Amino acid sequence: MVAFIISAILLGIGLSMDSFAVSVTCGLQKSMTRRRGLTLALSFAFFQGFFPLLGALVGNLAKDYISAIDHWIAFGLLALIGLKMFFEGLKYNLKQHIFDFTKISVLITLSIATSIDAFVVGISFGLEWTLMGQLILVGVIALCTFIFSTLGVYMGRKAYFFKPKLALMFGGAILFGLGLKIFLEHVLLNS
Repeated sequence: MVAFIISAILLGIGLSMDSFAVSVTCGLQKSMTRRRGLTLALSFAFFQGFFPLLGALVGNLAKDYISAIDHWIAFGLLALIGLKMFFEGLKYNLKQHIFDFTKISVLITLSIATSIDAFVVGISFGLEWTLMGQLILVGVIALCTFIFSTLGVYMGRKAYFFKPKLALMFGGAILFGLGLKIFLEHVLLNS
């Protein structure tokens, strides 16, 4: 159980790093207020929690058909998303990521864009964990996203921050590591 909680927290941190990076960017803008920062963090947290839940539903539906290779799929999805996030971090340019987050359409678009990865990762939830485990993971992801998005807005407003580039690379490394852990656990348990 302790290993599950640690994995859930690491997964939540890893998935929230793209929301953190966008939050820092939004926090740098003069139009950012506390209320807008809270709205941004809540929107990011909602979508970041909702999308893996949808992904888990897909994973649950497909589980019976792919149970023999589910560990490969979980590893592949987490590894690909982790590598994608890591390499996006390498080429992240803060000046190219200024958004007019005050428009609801932009806010929702940003929320969805930062949550697509969570949908894909959520598919592995349906393959690997029980419904209760999935709900715990979704809650932890939403909570981590809210915390890191709020922190990102604050750091952007104060103009001192952990570089979004490093946050994305860190998040990618965590996701890749969790995928590798799932794969190795399956290989070691079945050998």
